Amino acid sequence: MFVTTFSKRSLGIRLYHSIYHVNPAIVDLSKPENLLLEKAYTQYVPKHGFSNKSIELASSDMGLNSNTPNALFNFTTDSRNINMELILFHLKKSRQELQHVSLEGSEFDKLRILLHKRLQLNTPIARHLPAMLGTMILPSNVLQSLKELHNLSDDISYYAGDRSIDFAWYSKRMSISQLFVLSELFMVNDTSAGYQDTYKFVDNKLKEILTAGYIYNSVEEWTFFNAVSLVNIIKSQLARG
Repeated sequence: MFVTTFSKRSLGIRLYHSIYHVNPAIVDLSKPENLLLEKAYTQYVPKHGFSNKSIELASSDMGLNSNTPNALFNFTTDSRNINMELILFHLKKSRQELQHVSLEGSEFDKLRILLHKRLQLNTPIARHLPAMLGTMILPSNVLQSLKELHNLSDDISYYAGDRSIDFAWYSKRMSISQLFVLSELFMVNDTSAGYQDTYKFVDNKLKEILTAGYIYNSVEEWTFFNAVSLVNIIKSQLARG
């Protein structure tokens, strides 16, 4: 089980950004590996998924030989898996897009806009979400996946106006992380036009969170949830199909 592989202590690190949040380019397209990932992601992932085939086709377009991708990458996960690098590119590129979203209204309005926008960015690759999520929760990938998830919740909270510096900083972001995971899982099985049911789900859950307040009130509780619940939620939902 995941709990035996990653203890609470091993994940008891602060994965979030500083409160002194800046907006540098998350994806640096001056790097050759990111140029390859960009081409694979935009041209081939919608059809072929986060796969070797997408990378191979993009490599061929760029005149690279079959060994070049492995030589290019400074792998960020223990799996040293190019497919996971492609998934991380999607996560980072989508997160970068949120820097340009126009926001107004209440906290609810801003959070809603940001969450909707981020889920909209899944639309081109939506049919590949189950495989993507399954890859992300492999033991060799899960730490980097959680880091990106919590970077996303940090960005969303910050852009929505949160400047808290006490434990509410953790609890708010953890609630948003949970909501985003549940929303992606809902999206996997959503057959409504334009994923409208997914956006309604987001709105309802967000209202519940803001009404109930943020429920995590200790580092131990936050760490335990981080290490167990997000991953197990994904596992259980994907197993149901």
